[in-house]
Amino acid sequence: MNPGVVYNAGSETIAKDRISARGDATCTELINRGTYAEAMTAVEIALTGDTTSVMTSKNDTLIYTRSGTATLEIKDSDGIHSQEMKAGSAALIKSGGSFTWFMGESLRALEVSVPDISGPFARKQSSPTQSYNRFVEQGLADKSGATSNREFEVLFDATNGSAHATMFVGFIPPSGAPAHYHLYDEICHIVKGGGELHVGERIQELAPGSTFIVAPRLLHALVNNRDEDLCLLGIFRPQGSPAAAYYPDGKPAPGYIES
Repeated sequence: MNPGVVYNAGSETIAKDRISARGDATCTELINRGTYAEAMTAVEIALTGDTTSVMTSKNDTLIYTRSGTATLEIKDSDGIHSQEMKAGSAALIKSGGSFTWFMGESLRALEVSVPDISGPFARKQSSPTQSYNRFVEQGLADKSGATSNREFEVLFDATNGSAHATMFVGFIPPSGAPAHYHLYDEICHIVKGGGELHVGERIQELAPGSTFIVAPRLLHALVNNRDEDLCLLGIFRPQGSPAAAYYPDGKPAPGYIES
């Protein structure tokens, strides 16, 4: 895990030992634990066909479908639940459950593992939850405002079952978001559009599938040099508001009021 470094499935930045098969799927480990304990990790799955089952142990799994289709089956203490997943579909599998993909058609999805309360760090960041929704669809919830004319839509947080992290989609207009930082730990994944990630003097290109970690207090800027919105999937912990951002001088970004 190297904060501020962009990874893409199929690029030369991915070592061969981070690519594996799961049934008919090719799984690329984009964000690994590295030398961190209780780290979030991210795997991109490319699938046409079926996979074998994955058991979630000591972590919740948040899934987002970027493109293609497949049926996702979740098994947990309440039985078996399945849903057709397409672009914008998301799912939450709680620790102790399992999931399997079936009938994939050019599926591209991100699977993010978030440590559960079996570890001391996660216990301190956990929040009480309300109802548990296993599946949600992007576009059904209201959007909210954030930094520099950005908008975001929350897919999962404590209100629908995610005790340990928030998953959202952010919409960044042309020009982008200026240098800022967060107090939370975040995995970012480009869903649509493109641009650049600026971290210090380093500039990296962003395209659909680009994935990177933003560590707490890492100053970064997202530049949208296209004529369309840059759509970014974010998964951060502890769960909370995606608008929680600060400028380099420590002032809260417009749209965020500290509580």
